[in-house]
Amino acid sequence: MSENKQISRKDFMKGVGVTVAGVAVTGGLGGLLTGCAAPEAAADTTTAPEWPLPYQKIDADAVRERAYKAYFEKGG
Repeated sequence: MSENKQISRKDFMKGVGVTVAGVAVTGGLGGLLTGCAAPEAAADTTTAPEWPLPYQKIDADAVRERAYKAYFEKGG
């Protein structure tokens, strides 16, 4: 048979506190672990790009085909 056990407000608040602390610690570990990852090669930002960028004519059919494939392959 099932037994109805009631908890006190104090016990409930302890449980909530432990849960919140656990979530906070777990969330903080993710940030610490990303600091241990190997650094990625950074882009060269020492020189500014030429502005405005040079004009390049776009092949409309190639763009249309690329957009069509991207829509269906990557889920629109």
